Amino acid sequence: MRSYSLATALLALPFMTIPSFTHATSELDQRDGDMTIAVTNHYGAPLQLSFGVNAGFPGFRGDPQPTTLNKDATNTYAVPSGWAGRINVGKVDHGDNSKIEGSFHGAGKGDIDVSYVDGYSVPITCSAGGKVLSGCNIELMDRGCNAPDHVSAWGPDGKPALCSNGMRGSDWGPPSSFFAPCAGAAYTFPKDDMANVGMISETQISCCIGTSCDPSPRQHKRDLSSTKANAPSLMPRQHKLHRQIHGQ
Repeated sequence: MRSYSLATALLALPFMTIPSFTHATSELDQRDGDMTIAVTNHYGAPLQLSFGVNAGFPGFRGDPQPTTLNKDATNTYAVPSGWAGRINVGKVDHGDNSKIEGSFHGAGKGDIDVSYVDGYSVPITCSAGGKVLSGCNIELMDRGCNAPDHVSAWGPDGKPALCSNGMRGSDWGPPSSFFAPCAGAAYTFPKDDMANVGMISETQISCCIGTSCDPSPRQHKRDLSSTKANAPSLMPRQHKLHRQIHGQ
């Protein structure tokens, strides 16, 4: 059995959001031994990024602040060993946006996942070494956001920009019908641990936003008529990044 006691201890700490003021860093501040996360916008419209780190531990290099990621642009962020946190991505800046989550404790001890547990705003997949690690490229907004979920933000175009997840308090799910196509590929409820492949050796992560991004092999390739019947079989992992970041 794999053991990640160091990562578990570090990530079980309170989560802290970086204050939303000052300007975004324009140049990559990277040092030897860092992990990098490149975020590319293929969504077709400008998107908002904001950042969070675990309290008391190293943050992103350069202390990036909330910023706009333009269409077809890529921003790359570096993190030092000991980092654990997230990048929030959406049409508007909101705490329930889709999230890129990760931790890094030196080469061979990195981790990355995509989370829709708080809510869904845009489709994201994250890759390393030419393989999709986590995420789901399905545009869930096309399904309609209904109870137990709810629309909690509207975009500049007047259309729903965010569907908040009504199942975030249900550890073992199942996901609602809105989130079900991405279950097991991105986190759709707190213990949706098939969405996390565990520790990785790569230190260069690429996250892509949009339906044209490479799909996860674990996402559903058809619509689901029965959420419970088609929810993926869950295998518990000792290392559960999403719950550790959220203090669960």
